Amino acid sequence: MDNTEIFDELTRLVHQPAIWVAARTLYGGQNQKPDNSRRLLRILAETTNHLTAGTIADILDIRPASVTQLIKKLETAKYVERVQDSEDARVVRVKITDDGRQHLEHLDNTRQDFQADIFGIFSEDERQAFGEYLKRLNEHVASETFIKSISDNFKGHERMMFNHMQQAHLKQNERFTKAMQQQREHMAKHGFNRHDNNWFS
Repeated sequence: MDNTEIFDELTRLVHQPAIWVAARTLYGGQNQKPDNSRRLLRILAETTNHLTAGTIADILDIRPASVTQLIKKLETAKYVERVQDSEDARVVRVKITDDGRQHLEHLDNTRQDFQADIFGIFSEDERQAFGEYLKRLNEHVASETFIKSISDNFKGHERMMFNHMQQAHLKQNERFTKAMQQQREHMAKHGFNRHDNNWFS
């Protein structure tokens, strides 16, 4: 298989409706808001402390008004409940319910089932090799050398569009990295059991 055929197959893959829709649904897309409901359930399931609305706003980096709406939505679904602080009755905390844990488990199973359906055609060794190839490819296309090389091939409007998309992508990555660091710091401060990427998905 030559380079053109590989590129054609890669292009076909990223345009497959099943991949595109599932990726946006499970992981969010560039123009899609993150699933804060899932993120909050994940956080509540993994922390030893029930959280106040203010702490939730800090961790999720959203407005207090949005936190209130989010809590009400999950409370209506019986996935969370509000409880008084054991030491200060004036303080209200949010905790996950058994229904909330079951819902989160269902969401996780849906993601795992989808991933198993996609990659189930590969053996363990093939998945390992495929993952390494994809990682190397991602690192390559994100490198300054490659970006300069491909940018030099564009002319006029195409180059302007590419540069705009590249700058937007870099800013998005910077915001994401900064937000993740802030969230990890908040989580460490408020006594989370573990630090893994599941909290951010």
